[in-house]
Amino acid sequence: MSSSTILQTAIYDPFVASVLTIGEYAWTIEKNYLRKAKTKREEGNSYSLRGSSVELVMLVNNNPKYELKLFDGDKTIGIGRGLDVEELEYLSGVINEQISECSRKKQ
Repeated sequence: MSSSTILQTAIYDPFVASVLTIGEYAWTIEKNYLRKAKTKREEGNSYSLRGSSVELVMLVNNNPKYELKLFDGDKTIGIGRGLDVEELEYLSGVINEQISECSRKKQ
């Protein structure tokens, strides 16, 4: 593992605030990078969301680090690095529930 990856996990990621909104027709995610006073925004059609899952992204000193992955068409967006796996699993369940609800409304 490179030292830059460890540095990113230890210093950078705790300073990212993410807001995910999933509406009936569209979704939006905003990542606010507090150290850089910068915001990154992504959006798409709610019907193209395929779900979310919690995945292991790295090991730091034999401690697993997880991230929530949001699947939109052929794109994958990672959020929540730095949260506990239990928190990520809860969020993934809520997100998948909302995606299922949007799919039911489409039919």
